[in-house]
This record gives sequence, C-alpha cells and structure tokens, in this order.
Amino acid sequence: MSDRLFAIFDVGTTGARSVIVDEEGREVSKAYEEYPQRPKDIKVHEQVADTFWRTSANTMQRALAGCKHGSDAIVGVVVSTTRDSITPIDKDGNAMAPTVTWVDSRSSAKSKEMAAEIGPRKSVNKMMWFIENRPDFFMKTYKWPQLDAFINYRLCGALVTSPADARYGPIDHETLQWSEELCESTGIPMDKLADIKNSGTAIGEISSDAAKTTSLRKGTPVILGSGDQQCSALGMGIVESGLVEATTGTGTFVITHLDEFLEESFVMFCNPSAIPGKWILEGVTPGTGLTYKWYRDQYCEPEMALAAQTEQDAYQIIESSAASIPAGSEGLVMFPFMAYNLGIFYRLGFGHTKAHVARAILEANGYVLSFYLEMMEGMLDIEFKELRIGGGGANSPLWRQIQADCINRPVILPKVRDSTVIGAAILGTVGTGIYGGYKEAIDNMFHVEERREPIPENVEVYKKQYPIFNKILNAEMGNILEAIS
Repeated sequence: MSDRLFAIFDVGTTGARSVIVDEEGREVSKAYEEYPQRPKDIKVHEQVADTFWRTSANTMQRALAGCKHGSDAIVGVVVSTTRDSITPIDKDGNAMAPTVTWVDSRSSAKSKEMAAEIGPRKSVNKMMWFIENRPDFFMKTYKWPQLDAFINYRLCGALVTSPADARYGPIDHETLQWSEELCESTGIPMDKLADIKNSGTAIGEISSDAAKTTSLRKGTPVILGSGDQQCSALGMGIVESGLVEATTGTGTFVITHLDEFLEESFVMFCNPSAIPGKWILEGVTPGTGLTYKWYRDQYCEPEMALAAQTEQDAYQIIESSAASIPAGSEGLVMFPFMAYNLGIFYRLGFGHTKAHVARAILEANGYVLSFYLEMMEGMLDIEFKELRIGGGGANSPLWRQIQADCINRPVILPKVRDSTVIGAAILGTVGTGIYGGYKEAIDNMFHVEERREPIPENVEVYKKQYPIFNKILNAEMGNILEAIS
C-alpha cells in the first residue's frame, strides 16, 4: 500500500460515506452512515442541512480510526456530493432552512414560463420558488450554495463549487461561470451564489474547527471535487468516446463521454465533466434504488428483523428469495418513476409474491439501462461493447446478472464498487501532482474485478419483456417530460 493517502467525502442523498484511498486506487478504510429519519416538519424532498455535515464528519472519524497510518498520511481531501441540492446560509455558513435536495421539483409560475430558457438548471427553479413564495427570506439569505460548496466551506472556509454542481444554477454553458443575463432575467443576484472553480483545483486547507470535528489534520490540502456522477464516470475511466458506465444508487445514471457540449439531448442531459473542458451525456432515472429502499422499508419488516438478529444485510435476504424467481418475474413489469408519482406495477396477478415484486424492481433498472444505451448509440452513432457498473446496486450478484441479461452485453465490475470515491481520489492525485494527467491516474487506479456475461435464455425473456416496459414509457413520456421541465 502507498503511504500517500486521500480522504474522500462521498455525500449522497440517503447517507454519507468517508473513504481513505491510496494513490493506486485501493480502499484503505471506510465508513458509511445512513442519515437519521427526518423530523416530521421537514418535507420528503428536504433534509436538515447539518445532517450532511454531521454524518460526513462522523464517518470520516471512523474511517481514519480504521487507518493505521492515521491523518498524517493524508495528502489531500476531496468532496463529492449529490448534485442540485441547495442550502440557504447566513454569513457564518450556518443553514437558515433545510437543504432542498435534487429530488425536489418545486418551481414558480415565472420559472415555468421561462422553462425553455432555464432548461435543466433545476436549482434555478428552486431559488425562483423562494423568490416568489418567500421573498423576504430569499433576500435575507446570504448565499444559496450547492451542497459541495456547503461542505467545502465547513472544511476549509472556501465557499466554492465545481462546474458539475454549478451547472444546475444560472450558469453560462460556454464559460461555465455564472451568467449575468440569466441571473438578471430570473431575479437571482449573482452575489448570492458560490464561486466556481475547476475540479482538481486546490481551494484551501483543513481548518482548526474541521480538524476537531473530522479528525483530519489541520492544514491538509482540500482539492475541489466534482458531482457524484462526474466522479463516478472518471472513476470508471469514462474519458473517451465509446465507453459507457452506469451507476445505480438512489437513482440510475447512465453516462458516456463527450468532447463537446451537445445542445439537443432529448430526455438526457449534457453536463460538464469532472475533467475541465470535457462533457458527459447522462441519462437519469431518479428513484430506482430509492424504490428498492421504499419496498424494503414498507414491506420487508420480517426480513429487516432477521437481518438485525443475524447481522446480515436486509437486501441480501430479500434478494435470496428474488433469485428464486425466474427471469422476467413471470410477466410482472415494474415502471420505476416513483419520484414523479408515476410508478406502476403492470400485469400484477394473484400468482405473484413479494419475491416477484422485489425481482421486478431490480429488472426495472435493467430496462432503464437498455433504453438509455439504445438512445445513446443512436444519437452518437456508436456501439457500446460493454457496460461498466458501479454504485450500491453493483454489490448484488443478482442485480449484476439482471443488468447483463437485460442489455445483452457484458458488465464490468471494478474492484472498488464506489466508483465515485475513486473518481474523487483521481482528482486528488492529479490536483496534488502525484500523476501528470487523468489517463495516467486511471491506468494506476481503475482495476477490474469481474466481467459478467449475459445468460442467453434470460436475454430472450427480457427481449420480450422490454417492449412492454417501452410501451409504458412511451405512454407516460409526456408526463415525465412535464415533471422534468
């Protein structure tokens, strides 16, 4: 193991992870903590802002406790967060209200009128909602930073966001800086926004307060990270045309590399890459993993109790029964757009069991992958030979096989499942000069554990099931477009 280590904060929607990674892409120690249940007065698409910080600090303390080299071996700290989550703060960086997360789709009457101009800048909609519905509060607020800037400020006093995260605010796609024109037309004062810098840039050093809270060494350099999906793509080596990856966590994200901005991306998004000057094409289905968690929490109390008694993971118990169900869930098709209140269980019959429902939820993710891969190949006139996969869903052998069978391509599993963490560490190694560029860093830090081939008989089943899913998708496309517009 290398003596030069990086401390990575991976701040997600449902929990935070802190990981110590060496310069060769190996996890030295890690800790994860799911966020506590929200207070009853907090809306479902909001979160107590300090929860992100407290959980991040707690997990970093535990990760460092499990690292025999301690904080002295840490040469860089990098933050990657879920994107499009904004927090109103005062001049001291304290939250004045809950964080509005990326799952929230609130907008104002004016933002709906400006939908074509705003496009996928969803944080603009959120801020315009406050301008319209809580104008005094909006103006009293000092800043409206993205979540990465909120955490960076707590670490080193730098209220700085990356282009990948700022992309959801009133940004200019050509300069990747705040747009004066858009700020003026939307009524969002530019001085209420965080500074934008390129990922991989040194932005400060761990402060005394942060050192006490996280156990990191005071003075450790903080390197600007990127959005969770940008880091995931970087961590799986998606830095040239023809490569594609999928991350299944709270949602499903399918990402391929672009050298230039793509204006017309239909139901997909063209976002800044973690690599300055590059872009990613991203297909997003929010809530696929969250659907699975919803199923666990609402319908699997016996499995959760058994897991607690036997120190197992409840998902492993659920999947052991789902694995006994044949491919295709005996006709049951799940439409996973619950984030838009469009979730559907189609062709549900009395012969179906809880295990069928669980498998159908896993298969819905596979159908989503098929949809985005087909669309990307058609738009870019390329053919993907394989799919690199990461995120929590990649930990499940059953889910990996379902993915391979649904898309009829091999799926490649990295040794480190948390590709977001490896991508953030790559930014750290390049930012500190350990590696001279991203290609060199990837060659040293991306390692393959498994290549899983599709099972031909299952592929045939999914070829028949997928058109059913696609028919539902086409029927609901208008509602989906309205929800994301």
